Amino acid sequence: MLALILALSSGVVGGLIVAVMPQARSRLRNLVVLVFSVSGTIFSWQVALMVFAGENFRIVGEFGGLAWSLDPDPLGAVFGLIASTLWLFTTVYSFGYMAGKHKQRTYYTFLLISFSVTLGVAFSGNLVALYLFYELLTFATYPLVIHERSSGAVKAGAKYILYNLSGAGALLIAIVITYGWAGNLDFAGGPILANCLKNGLNWLLVLFTIGFGVKAAIMPLHRWLPAAMVAPTPVSALLHAVAVVYSGVYGILRVVYSVFGHELMAELSFSSMLPLIAAFTILVGVTIATQQDVLKRRLAYHTISQLSYILLGAFTLQPSGLTGAILHMISYSTLKVTLFFCAGIIAEQTGEIKVSKMGGVGWSLPMTMAAFGIASLGMIGMLPLNTFWSKYYLMKGSVAGGRWPLALVLIASGIINAVCFIPTVVTAFRGKSVQPNAERGGRVALMLAPTLLLAAIALSIGLWPGIVWPGVQAVVNWFF
Repeated sequence: MLALILALSSGVVGGLIVAVMPQARSRLRNLVVLVFSVSGTIFSWQVALMVFAGENFRIVGEFGGLAWSLDPDPLGAVFGLIASTLWLFTTVYSFGYMAGKHKQRTYYTFLLISFSVTLGVAFSGNLVALYLFYELLTFATYPLVIHERSSGAVKAGAKYILYNLSGAGALLIAIVITYGWAGNLDFAGGPILANCLKNGLNWLLVLFTIGFGVKAAIMPLHRWLPAAMVAPTPVSALLHAVAVVYSGVYGILRVVYSVFGHELMAELSFSSMLPLIAAFTILVGVTIATQQDVLKRRLAYHTISQLSYILLGAFTLQPSGLTGAILHMISYSTLKVTLFFCAGIIAEQTGEIKVSKMGGVGWSLPMTMAAFGIASLGMIGMLPLNTFWSKYYLMKGSVAGGRWPLALVLIASGIINAVCFIPTVVTAFRGKSVQPNAERGGRVALMLAPTLLLAAIALSIGLWPGIVWPGVQAVVNWFF
């Protein structure tokens, strides 16, 4: 119980302390940010390990006459581990990236508060708590999206708010209907609607899909995501691989397995359309990504594609498909954060943001581009990277569910991923060095160290997938 409270409160407490600290005390501020990021990560790991060991702990309360609860299960524990671990890497990266930039106090305040809110999403025990934290996450991350305060940033922020609040409206309607039909919103005790055979379940599923699908960037609900690229690179990494998008993906996983349940989902006609929507998003997203010259926009559209890998696995309603989905949640996040970190180093050290202008960058940033190359191979799904295993189980789940063409979609997307990323690496090592070694100095070291470590972790999971298998299997066993 104490570990859960400390995990959730670390970010908020740290953020409030940073908010009242003098702007000039940058070293002390960074120390405070690091301490509370580390504590949040440590306690999140402690919570997850206790959940995997079979321990139960629950915090309950009431909001507007409705009970809310914090009651982490294996799915929430895995999401909490991903979020807390990558948040720590992003915090260290931010120390280098944000050095000398303006509005650092605001940046770190909302970075820490968003950390706590994301863990709240992960550890929610019912739909009321999930909705509250899901909404709070939009407002907590909004100041990070518009951090530059430029006209482009403000416009992107308006789109971000409009899309996400619209989705939240659909979600609220769905939750009210669910409570009216089932009289219960708790995730514990089996699927909420398992014994609720009413007309209109298909439309309820549509509302839930729209509500969570905005943050999960299902096409055509994705347009806020490329626009949010005006945010600082560490924020982009969190938006696209950890906090916002994974909250949407996590919400859809909850709907499929905790609200409807895989048995009821198999009987709904709209459920049969969801894999097709995911497959469409996978292929179209990565195809559009290949046409983007600005590296961060290329990564943004690629995110849209990769998120639907996870959803596709969940929509197969098969244990092997869910296995692939959870494996991809872990694998994709490490690789995408690595790619964004590399993009940030390239932009900061050379000023280049377009792929077509990156000739010779590899000679100036050899370790950065090596990490980018490793992550690129992972996005294709090649051994020895971690995504090989997730794509294997996703294809296995597609075939087991009687939808073998979906396996062909995954193969085709892997080929398009190669077209998307390999030329970027090749271009970087063409021509002469744009400048002498640009990976020297304390500032770049703070950005490079977490980047290389994440690339090494992705390789390690690929070589020894058993590292993450207990957590993955705990989730699958929980729902099947």
